[in-house]
Amino acid sequence: MHSQKKPLGKTELSIAEMFDRIALRYDFLNALLSMRQDRRWRKQLVAWLPTPANAQLLDVACGTGDIMLTTLEQRTNYQNYVGVDISQAMLKLAEQKLAVPMRDKHKTFSLKAMSAESLSLASNTFDAVSIGFGLRNVQDKDKALAEFFRVLKPGAPLLVLEFFTFTSGLMSKLFRFYFHNILPFIGGLFSDKQAYSYLPRSVETFYTQEEFSKVLTHHGFKLGRRQVFLWGACVLVEASKPLMHVS
Repeated sequence: MHSQKKPLGKTELSIAEMFDRIALRYDFLNALLSMRQDRRWRKQLVAWLPTPANAQLLDVACGTGDIMLTTLEQRTNYQNYVGVDISQAMLKLAEQKLAVPMRDKHKTFSLKAMSAESLSLASNTFDAVSIGFGLRNVQDKDKALAEFFRVLKPGAPLLVLEFFTFTSGLMSKLFRFYFHNILPFIGGLFSDKQAYSYLPRSVETFYTQEEFSKVLTHHGFKLGRRQVFLWGACVLVEASKPLMHVS
C-alpha cells in the first residue's frame, strides 16, 4: 500500500480520530444496524459503474474498502483501484481485506490518507468516482465536489450512496426515532456511543435530495439515475461530468 498523508483541519482531524476508534467494529455494526442491507446497496452502486476496458476507480472515504471489494467481485473491467480516507485505522483494515483478492485477480490498488477536499490526484483520470456514506462527514462539500469533478474523465460518473434528511411524514418520524435512539444505543453496546450519536446529527444537517441535486448541477455535473432505499432515507445518486468538458 502506498500511503500519502496530508495535514487535516481541526474538525476533520476529530472526525478521523472518531473513525479510528470505531474501525475494528465498523463492518460488523454496518451490517447489524442496516439489517445487512448495506451489502445490497453497495452492489447496486457497483452495478451502475461504467464498463470501459482497464478502468480506474476512485473510492473516496473508502473506509474498510467494501466498495472496492464489491467492485472486484462484480466487475472484471476494473484494473486499478484507488481508495482515499482520512482515517488511518480504516485504511489499515482496507489494506488487509484487499491485498490477497487483488493479488489473486492481478489488479493494482493504492490506499492514501487524504482529504476529499484536496485530492493529490491527476485531473481527468478516473472512469468513476464513488463515495459511500462519506459525503456527510466532509467539512467543505463544495471543495470535495469540485475535486471529484476535476479528477473524473469527461463522461464519467460520480456515484454517491448516502443518508438524506426526510422532509415530513410518518417514515420521517420512525427513521428519526431509530437514528436518534436505537442506533446510538446499539452502537454504544458494541463500540463507541458518542460516534454513533454523531451519525444522526450528521444526517440532520445534510442536504435534502432536492438540495443535493441543485448543488451537483451548480458544480457542473449532469444529473443521472437515482435509486431510493429505506423509503427515501438512503439514496444512490448518479451524476456525470459532461462528455465535452475540457479543463
